[in-house]
Amino acid sequence: MKIDIQVLSQRGRLIGVWIPPVTPVTDPLAPTAFLRAGPGQRLHEIAVDVSDATFKRAKDVADLHAALRKRLKLKKGS
Repeated sequence: MKIDIQVLSQRGRLIGVWIPPVTPVTDPLAPTAFLRAGPGQRLHEIAVDVSDATFKRAKDVADLHAALRKRLKLKKGS
């Protein structure tokens, strides 16, 4: 299954990733979240395959960040 995630970058570096919930929220009063780019930042929307993605370990998140940096040609580091 592919979903669109949002990636926020600034000065060529990855600074934020937002992955939408897989199941839609049914409560209309539930809080919502999204990314918004500020001055000097870029917001990228990327389709990724998440059929078998799990983020139970820090290594999984680090691997996702590395793949996103490579795909968007961003620098490593904070």
